[in-house]
Amino acid sequence: MDTRHERADGLAQRMPHVPDAVAARMRLHLRATGEFPEKGMPAVLEDFFSRLDAAGLPPEQVTEEIFRATGRSRSRFRCLVTSLRYFAPEVPLAASVQVKQDWDRWLNSRYNKKAKVARKSRRVGLSPVDWPERWSQALPLLDRSVRPYGERLRKLGPKTRQSVISAVGLLGQSRGWAEDRGVDVPEGPSEELFEAFLHYLQEERDVGFGTARDYFERLRMFFLRAGAFDEASHNAICELIRALTEEAAEDDPGKWAKLRAFRQEFALADILRKARTSSDGAQALPGNSTAAFKLRQKGMIYALLVNSGDRQGDLRHGRIGIEFVREESGDWRHGIRQNKTGNKKEVDLLWPGTSALIDRHILGDRPAWQMQARLAEVEGLNLLTLSDRVVNEGYINRRLAQDFKVHGHLVRTLITDLLRRIRPDALWALQQILGHTNRTTQRVYRSEFDESRAVMVFDGLYARLSD
Repeated sequence: MDTRHERADGLAQRMPHVPDAVAARMRLHLRATGEFPEKGMPAVLEDFFSRLDAAGLPPEQVTEEIFRATGRSRSRFRCLVTSLRYFAPEVPLAASVQVKQDWDRWLNSRYNKKAKVARKSRRVGLSPVDWPERWSQALPLLDRSVRPYGERLRKLGPKTRQSVISAVGLLGQSRGWAEDRGVDVPEGPSEELFEAFLHYLQEERDVGFGTARDYFERLRMFFLRAGAFDEASHNAICELIRALTEEAAEDDPGKWAKLRAFRQEFALADILRKARTSSDGAQALPGNSTAAFKLRQKGMIYALLVNSGDRQGDLRHGRIGIEFVREESGDWRHGIRQNKTGNKKEVDLLWPGTSALIDRHILGDRPAWQMQARLAEVEGLNLLTLSDRVVNEGYINRRLAQDFKVHGHLVRTLITDLLRRIRPDALWALQQILGHTNRTTQRVYRSEFDESRAVMVFDGLYARLSD
């Protein structure tokens, strides 16, 4: 029997508290590959499940305290999360969000721990002759077509090639910048290397989100051609590029030009489709990740914008149990006090699909049966952030601009325009939709609006949301 099989058979003795199904997955992986994705996985999982056992909790009810006690260092916490994603995907990670954020803050503080000392300018990137040897060896690959992962990558044009070299030079400069602050950064592409580069761009060069995204895209071009990525490092840079793209503000042309451009390519139903696909996309990501949170949040926001026609400024301040209340039936009730008019806008029960997306946002990757306990935890908190914090004024508009090149107020305009065209005899109902008066009810709103194609598509999209 070879060593890998001996190690696999010995796992049970090393992990007496790890569930049989989890241990079985680990044995299969070890027999197939001979090693785990990270060192220390058996030990960290045994620690995690032994703490669950001592607390008398099933994995579905894991608490922040257990994540914190097991992940007592940043590397150990990351190993725990990776281990659970590989071998125990049924364990929800949402309870570890605060632990992850605390370790992220700890990492950020390291860059500012030491007083700045006089040094040569870091605003000019390293010349290729000063690059690490592994990077220099990959430089010729920019001038020819390569197949590092089995797919053809074209050689880069002169301007693109120069921008890639410039970005890699800055990346090299950022490693020295980080080392001045006592942080060792690896040469190979990794989350640590990209974190250091992002800090460097923000603190030393003060670049915008769009410019930072462009730098990371050029680094991706380089390391792809170098064949240097593994799955984790490629996912890390892609997640950073996506996050920076979301934050990059776009130019905002005139209102009517925006509306015309929107109608040429989209309809209101497309906003609702995006709501569903955004929420679904979060399912494939770690439950404690910022990317998953933002996708669920965006899905909920888009559904609310079309469902209730809220001003994005009013939606930002909605609180759970106050402006948004969940009925015993599982439906959510909406009642926002508007900043602009001072009126209380009541639209009664929200659509079932919108309610389902609110549930998904609040639960994260927790099982649905924990909803009541979760509601008790978030009572009175901001609906969008699930905390006391309120998102900034441009937060919703930036996401709409990225996906549809419109902002929140134009969604209200599209709703009113749709009603004017579909049911000109029901213009009086617009007063209630837009919150300018307390006349009418959500029942009347739905009876008039359900005739539009957008809402028919909406109902179809969400009919099986809970399946």
